[in-house]
Amino acid sequence: MLIAVIGDCLLDISVRRAGPIRTAADAPAVIRPSPGGQGANVAVWLARRGAAVRLVAPMADDAAGRLLREALDAEGVELAALPAARTGSVVALLDADGERTMLSDRPSLVVDALADLLADADWVHVSGYALRDAAGPTLARALAALPADVRVSVGGGSLPPGDEAVRFAELLRVAQPDLLILSRDEADALEQHPSTLTVVTAGRDGSTAWGPRSGGVHVDAQWLDRPATDTTGAGDAYAAALIDELAHLMAWPPRVAELERAMQAASRLGAEVTRVDGAQGRLADSAGP
Repeated sequence: MLIAVIGDCLLDISVRRAGPIRTAADAPAVIRPSPGGQGANVAVWLARRGAAVRLVAPMADDAAGRLLREALDAEGVELAALPAARTGSVVALLDADGERTMLSDRPSLVVDALADLLADADWVHVSGYALRDAAGPTLARALAALPADVRVSVGGGSLPPGDEAVRFAELLRVAQPDLLILSRDEADALEQHPSTLTVVTAGRDGSTAWGPRSGGVHVDAQWLDRPATDTTGAGDAYAAALIDELAHLMAWPPRVAELERAMQAASRLGAEVTRVDGAQGRLADSAGP
């Protein structure tokens, strides 16, 4: 089984402040570059769970791109690089509780060859950032044209309320995904897509799902014996574990018990990721290169 992930692959630059930012002055901080991007994060966590993964992402042949290619290769993720003038990056400002504010520079998607890159995929996951890109309408039509036995999931990608949410909802109506994975804020901004299984994550309040055949399912948050240090990528890890659990089911949509088990596994991984630095930080008990 091949899972294709369409999204971004970025150089994350996390900034943990030691004090307040002073305008026009210097301030101490701990600054750490690492691999990131919503698409790449999901792909890496899928690969660490043993899935065969192809990441479709814009990336240039520049210094940042070469670093990210090496990181993906070490994780066993196949990269299908789309043309880009530069490799993207994001600055994450971390507060004392590990919550982050992001400043993002994402290159746009070029989707001309998308059909060829997805031809052998059994599941396609799309970052909400990619669907909200300028090429979003073309991407939505490409997803709708996939064979009926290919499952499609979409993440929210920091969806703001208002016109952006209305546009995103229209793209979902075209794409017809089988699964939506949203944060609570994104779900509040977006009316539920009536024919789609929707899973909403809410941090310490756990996660909730509703949709055809599944009814309503709630899973409590997982609590570990260490405090959160960095929440960057926790939602992406949740999405990866959820997809990996659901991708092997014979029938769709999942039954309540199947969905609950998948959400519990996703909640565990999402909680564990908040205890390490970086969106792709390696857990103490993870295997791999």
